[in-house]
Amino acid sequence: QGPDFCFAPRDLPGPPSRGGGCRASMWPAANTATAGASVPTGATWTRRGRHVHPRANPLRVGFALLAAIAPAVVLRSWASAWLQWTPLGTTAPNTPKATAALSNAATRGSASGLQAVAADRSLDFDARQVGSAEQLMLSRMPAGHLITTHSFVALVDGSIDEEHLRTALRWSLVRHPMLRVCADPPIDDLDAATNPFIRTASDGRWTWRPSPLSVAELADRALSVAEVSDDLDMDWQRSFEAALDACRFDFDQGPLWRLKLMRGKDNKNALHFSFVHSLDDQRSANQFIHELLSHMDVLEKGDALADAEPLPFPRSIEEVLLVKELDPMKLAGYAASQLAHGGSGNVKLPSSVRSEKRPPRKNWGLDPSQPNSQRRHISVPTVDADGDHKLLMEKQVDPSNEFAGPRRRNIMVPRELDAATLEALRRACRANNVTVGMAIAAASLFAASDISHDGHDFGYEVYRILLGVDLRPFGPEGDWTNGSMAFASGALDFLVRMLPKSGEIFAAEQSGAIGATPKSLIGGAPFWEVARAAKEFTRQWIEKGYAVESTRLFDIGTRLIQLDNIIATSADNPATLGREYTVTLSNAGIFAHGDPNGQYGSRRLRGIYFGISQAVSGSLIAASCLTVAGRLQITAQAAAPIIGRPQLDSFADSMLRSLTLAALAAPRKNSVTPRLDYPTEVRGGLPWFYPLETPKGALTCPAYEEIKSPSLPPFEVDKYIGIWYELAFHDITQANMCGCTRFNMTRDGNVIEDMFTVTCPWPWQAGVDGPWLPGYSETTKKRKLNQWTCNMTMYYQPARLGVMLETGFGQEFDNMVLEIWKDPSIQAETGYEYTRAIQFQCLQEPPKVGKIAFTGINFLSRTPHVSRQMLQEMFVRAQALGLEPYGSNDMHVVEHGGCDYPKSTDVSWMGERPEWPCPILDRELGAQV
Repeated sequence: QGPDFCFAPRDLPGPPSRGGGCRASMWPAANTATAGASVPTGATWTRRGRHVHPRANPLRVGFALLAAIAPAVVLRSWASAWLQWTPLGTTAPNTPKATAALSNAATRGSASGLQAVAADRSLDFDARQVGSAEQLMLSRMPAGHLITTHSFVALVDGSIDEEHLRTALRWSLVRHPMLRVCADPPIDDLDAATNPFIRTASDGRWTWRPSPLSVAELADRALSVAEVSDDLDMDWQRSFEAALDACRFDFDQGPLWRLKLMRGKDNKNALHFSFVHSLDDQRSANQFIHELLSHMDVLEKGDALADAEPLPFPRSIEEVLLVKELDPMKLAGYAASQLAHGGSGNVKLPSSVRSEKRPPRKNWGLDPSQPNSQRRHISVPTVDADGDHKLLMEKQVDPSNEFAGPRRRNIMVPRELDAATLEALRRACRANNVTVGMAIAAASLFAASDISHDGHDFGYEVYRILLGVDLRPFGPEGDWTNGSMAFASGALDFLVRMLPKSGEIFAAEQSGAIGATPKSLIGGAPFWEVARAAKEFTRQWIEKGYAVESTRLFDIGTRLIQLDNIIATSADNPATLGREYTVTLSNAGIFAHGDPNGQYGSRRLRGIYFGISQAVSGSLIAASCLTVAGRLQITAQAAAPIIGRPQLDSFADSMLRSLTLAALAAPRKNSVTPRLDYPTEVRGGLPWFYPLETPKGALTCPAYEEIKSPSLPPFEVDKYIGIWYELAFHDITQANMCGCTRFNMTRDGNVIEDMFTVTCPWPWQAGVDGPWLPGYSETTKKRKLNQWTCNMTMYYQPARLGVMLETGFGQEFDNMVLEIWKDPSIQAETGYEYTRAIQFQCLQEPPKVGKIAFTGINFLSRTPHVSRQMLQEMFVRAQALGLEPYGSNDMHVVEHGGCDYPKSTDVSWMGERPEWPCPILDRELGAQV
């Protein structure tokens, strides 16, 4: 794991220096007394007091069993997080050959070959095992190219002399050991031939060692020059995409990176770097770019460069962060959160690759699921799975189709937010107590929701975002890299429940265009609420110590599971197409080197765009951001054909638009204070079957004037009474398993009787629910004794039009009509003038001063079925009216398929109206009951 530690085969005698394949200097001095003694199977070795899990350790066996039975989506979730850590990542070698002997690897690096240009000193360094995060990023496809490459481009104005650039490269090669590193695979890996997914014989570790080439040879190999006569921007973007698609490196000799100088017209240049991502992250890349530009400026002035002082070879993330004993409870907490995120049903693929039809919703045991887009069938061509694929899936993507993993391609588009708007955004962020990074996260989520859905989706969706994290501050002694190029990044992920096309909704609200959704005083698209929720989740992630636990879980996983094979195989899973997250965001902050305006003598750094490969594994969409010379530069990426160029352009434009609107919009002052985490923890951390109102924090019931729609027509009570069908609800007094919900309102003076009828469970359908549920008749093939009724009494208040005083379940509260529609099509069908409505109830205990004990939200229509566009319009309107913190993002869509509604709710048919739920019985029996 590090220069002073390694694993050795359990049946070899003595410490690793005597037969285990490690150099004696790598074995802790405290254990030298065991030289020559046999190490029993199942024993534990220690490194500086830290226990190491041997092959037969019960924990190892337990995790191996977990790996054998856990869903592939969860296993991929662990790996995908690492694959996309700042700026994003790669996968592990798919042709490992067994544990390498570090002593053999060390002798392959030629100290004499690695010398500074004008210095007679060794540039050798001790070989070490590749860390878990580094290892996963060494994976190559069968054709030999990397699955994932870190690609970045520096746009530089001004003349660049090739020899000056070559000299600057040599200086950095001397300075940074990772620039002159090579990688050796294991010599023999028994697992590769016996089990494609689980490791039982070895952990398949690769080894870092020095390159046998000289600094000059490495520089010459890395650097290439191209003269561009046409459009430089088009050429560097093509080069960027080509590098992401198929980069090959010489792992035996090096270098594991390259630089392409692209010279365009008018002294405009592009420096295109391609890296094995195990070597660097974007913070390291920024340092590298700064060194090259600074030293070219020195050389242009005729000065000599100061001697480069070689930095120590950086330790791996795991060696630095995993210094404390394992805390099983803390690790289990993090693992449980990842399992929950993996099973959330988050958006992974766009609706453009799905069929229009949805499978029927099943009614098994109070199924709380909603009809989200991910339930629509994938329309990608498939074949029966074969080989390793059939261990993880029944069907795989047709290998001859463009959606197959090896055939997908990386695409990117660059965008820029100007300096003035960025400064305005900073001021808006300070006013909302968030960082610019969290505002960018909100904008990326809004943009992802814009391009993920078509007109057949409705209701709320779950979006999973992966945020890049710089792990250097989490080291026990801070930044352990000491300025050396290294991969020292991690990631965190969280879920946000939002409406599809939130970016478009936000833009329409801010523009005030004709037809835009009318907002109440406290409503609107939750841009800043999402940004604050992202900040709150990040704070909790840090406080829980999950920077360490995420590293630990991944380290355990890579030692027990062949994640590289799982990722490569899952790329052809038609359910995910290798996607695990909705959006990956890497915000590398500000380019904090040199002149703030990007000036380096006669040259000016105009911008930096960066990203990693997304074709085989990744997110639905990715965005990498960096502020250079006061401007925010965004690199949007995706895998084609999952996302096409028009969609990618729309995503990037939506991000810019949301950031601009957030920067320039007038602040919204709310009289209510929702929970900070309500967009990420919709139910306050409580399960869907929790029987009471979900926590609302310091939120209080709003006044009617604050929350009603500006477009609400003057309320006429007689136009409101009659039959209404409930389309969706947030209401703890209603059960998810119920359907066919109908209100029948009648008025006598100021008294309005609301006869509520419902079918629980909803009507039986073959393949949807079971005959074992109550009331099923084998003769009629229908269910009886499953219709219920309850009478709710309301009082019309002429002095408070639109607000009715309601009594029910022993309580008294306001029933507020917030919005009314007058749809011509429904008017023609039913004869009612008021055709759709949104009702809202809120109760505090004690009244007006206590915490919220109940909120009710009802979407009503005069017909049991409305178009998806009409239903989605109601969700959007509820958000615009400010109902999200009260539960409109946690609503249940009511089923009305196959319903037999009561023929009458008159007293002659049903008897006296019950004040508590009562079964509906026919005719005389009903009247008697």
